[in-house]
Amino acid sequence: MQKRETELPKKAKTTVYMTEEEEMMLNELFIKRLRDKKKTDKSALLCEGIRLLFKKEFGKKA
Repeated sequence: MQKRETELPKKAKTTVYMTEEEEMMLNELFIKRLRDKKKTDKSALLCEGIRLLFKKEFGKKA
């Protein structure tokens, strides 16, 4: 079975525990993206962060 281009990738729901400082940083990033008119959500920011960390640690594209 082929995937349609319009189908979204399967996503997993995750609980994230973070300090108040980390939550504040996430909120600031979210607000900055909104001000820059780059529509986003906090989940997308966390996924972007994971991809960047993966690239840094393994030196390859996720």
